[in-house]
Amino acid sequence: MMYRSRFKAYTAAMQNKLKAANNSGFFARIIAWMVLGLLLVVGLAVFIFMLLLSWLLIPIMIWRGKRRMAGYQNQAAAQRQQGRHDSTQKGRVFEAEVIDKSE
Repeated sequence: MMYRSRFKAYTAAMQNKLKAANNSGFFARIIAWMVLGLLLVVGLAVFIFMLLLSWLLIPIMIWRGKRRMAGYQNQAAAQRQQGRHDSTQKGRVFEAEVIDKSE
């Protein structure tokens, strides 16, 4: 029972604080709404800027990736051609030991 009375006193005190805070002036409310609206507009502007930036950069990044991949493919093809004509690559034997991991 003692906890209930403390809780009721605490809630009554909080309600009184909220009523006092809620009685703020008209201009304070207007300024608060204007600040919140400004933050909303700034956030929307940042979002649109990032969206447009991504629309510009994604095709460039895809093009660079395709160009890099073509370079890798050309390099691999050149190495294969070199490997076919290189006589030292023929007949090379690698020694290895097979390890059975099931044991």
